[in-house]
Amino acid sequence: MGAIGSREVRRDLAQRNHEVIELERGSLDAKIWKDVKRKRVRIPDLICIHCGQRIEVRAKSEAKIGMSHSPTIPERRWDYGMVANDWIALPICKEQPTNDERSDHWTRGMLVGDLSYWNEKEWVNWQPDGSVNYFRVDAFRNIPPDKIQTKGAEEGSETILIWRSCFAPIAGIVETISDSFITIRPPVGQVKRAGRRGMELRVQVGAPVQKNQIIACNANPIPNHDLNCRRVLTDQDVAEMLAAPQLPVRFSGVKLARHNSIRSVEAAIRRIAADADEDIYVRLEASAYLCSVHGDNVDAAFAGALGALDKPDQLEAVIAIGEVGNAASATLLAAILGDAQRDYFLRSAAAYCLGRLGSFETSRTALIRAFDAQSHRVREDALTALAEAGFGAIAELLAGLAGSNSADIQAGCAEVVRWLAHRSDPEAVMTQIVPGVAQALQGQDRTAMAVWLGGQLPADIMRPALAAILDTDARLAYALSVAWAFAQSWIAPLHDGFNPPMAQ
Repeated sequence: MGAIGSREVRRDLAQRNHEVIELERGSLDAKIWKDVKRKRVRIPDLICIHCGQRIEVRAKSEAKIGMSHSPTIPERRWDYGMVANDWIALPICKEQPTNDERSDHWTRGMLVGDLSYWNEKEWVNWQPDGSVNYFRVDAFRNIPPDKIQTKGAEEGSETILIWRSCFAPIAGIVETISDSFITIRPPVGQVKRAGRRGMELRVQVGAPVQKNQIIACNANPIPNHDLNCRRVLTDQDVAEMLAAPQLPVRFSGVKLARHNSIRSVEAAIRRIAADADEDIYVRLEASAYLCSVHGDNVDAAFAGALGALDKPDQLEAVIAIGEVGNAASATLLAAILGDAQRDYFLRSAAAYCLGRLGSFETSRTALIRAFDAQSHRVREDALTALAEAGFGAIAELLAGLAGSNSADIQAGCAEVVRWLAHRSDPEAVMTQIVPGVAQALQGQDRTAMAVWLGGQLPADIMRPALAAILDTDARLAYALSVAWAFAQSWIAPLHDGFNPPMAQ
């Protein structure tokens, strides 16, 4: 839900001329390594590379303002790691039903393999719902919370700070306002009202409102006209961030320098990278800047962190190498992925980063080669990374399917292509996948996995592509007809609980 909320904030701010990227690594993605995730560091989730505005995203499953908070642990305060002018974005996300019949597995409390769907809820489909509301951090610091709610014992010694707020229940026009209620009339349908007693108004009669827009709250939301990107970030602004006392601000300065290729701050960032007293999070980002913008040697820059005793530091180093984004970083990540002596979490992170660097041939071939790995988990990570890379690897995948001597590589390539077909529109499947699969099925030396893949693709698009060979090859025609008959049967969804979600 947090990743979906962050993506919605990015989309919303793009309409206001911001260009938002991750500041906290992983904010826009659901990929985490729970066993080695670094603790006690909080960085705002997003940042605009044009104005430098930082945004912390607090996605909510219901329309209310609540912040997790620890009164005894400073690092778990609701505002830890944020400064007064940082923004807090509050997107509302609702759980939506999926059209995929396989979602029935977990609602029936059914085990698919070893996965408990009632526990993991693999098929929850979170979707943004209505307006995103924005506040400056100071807006909450200046107004005491209206309620303090204690979390359950299993959630630790934390509380929830709640600021009373009134959200618009529907989109429409504010029709009337009283001391107790705000009434909204939609374009079509019945009026609805929301309680606002004791809360300061944030709208006027006649004003248009969006669903889940805050219309009354004692904390002051940021007005719409103040949300537009100012596009005033200068090299001097970044230099001042690098000298700031707050870790999140220094980290932001290095991140902005890298994304904007600001060369004038090289000396300051070299000092940060060499400062043993600086936080490792900031130093790794400084190393990524130096390698990306000034061409420093990637192996040398990250050797220390990769050899550190602290596993979270090793993990962060691999992610930072991925953010360098050049051919040398892809080569180093490929070496990490292929090193069976490395811990699984490092190889997993390397696969994840290589998927994001799919434009390099080194990345694509390393991921395909990983299908020959001894660890099944590494194979699965390579599958996911290649699927995320999309059609950029389709040539290598089809070559591995038809020409590799390794049955494991053939199987992995076939499965990635199946994923891509499942997640893509029919036109892309017809142009990007079908011709290559049809070619792989020509001749008597075709692989068993090529035949399997042909049977996994829809019969209505494969039959025309294979018309000539099906007329002359009875064995292939029979094998595919069996597979297609099964795929069209009502029992097929019961046997395939692990298809990735359809593309949104």
